[in-house]
Amino acid sequence: MSEKIIAILANGNRINHDLLKKILSNISIIIAADGGAELCRYYSIKPDYIIGDLDSITKETRKKFADTKIIFEPDQNFTDLQKALRFACTLKPDRIIILFAFGKRIDHSICNMLIFQNYRENIPLDIYDGFGKMELYFPGKYDLIGKAGETISFFSLEPIYNLSLTGFKYSISNKIFKKYFIGISNIFEKEKCQIQFDKGKLISYRVFIKDDIPCHTAI
Repeated sequence: MSEKIIAILANGNRINHDLLKKILSNISIIIAADGGAELCRYYSIKPDYIIGDLDSITKETRKKFADTKIIFEPDQNFTDLQKALRFACTLKPDRIIILFAFGKRIDHSICNMLIFQNYRENIPLDIYDGFGKMELYFPGKYDLIGKAGETISFFSLEPIYNLSLTGFKYSISNKIFKKYFIGISNIFEKEKCQIQFDKGKLISYRVFIKDDIPCHTAI
């Protein structure tokens, strides 16, 4: 049985159209976070839901998606991306991906990064941009399947304990980072590498190889 994957489209920078088609090729449900509906219209993508306070949607887009389910959420204590993510979790997907989260206003990009960092659901969550894919890891042991020479960065915005990176060019064994961790541009030396840590949250960013979409992490 195939995974039930939900894509949330925010309203950041555009990406290559062919790459977007690859990313969305196995998507079950598309949710536009308010102004994300404008990007749906630009890319000729029909969203299943549009959610938010609807202050960033033109009349033309509302008309274009007249038969799309619209969920009006006026609460200004949450961003439209937060509303879309919260709604996506209620649909019980196997995985959630977010697109167009970064770019344009830097305050929006920082906000979306903090939303990603503070995500605590059990549903795997990834963010794609035009250059690669970001994944969030909770304490545990993970196998990462890749290609020799593939570039991957790791970082943590909080303390991380007993971190090990195995099979990469720059390996780490059972290290503690009491404030944060930055590991930019590491490299797969094997097709199967491993990360492990006991406390904290780790973020990876895998760079696309000629628009190939990296496979998901195996626990």
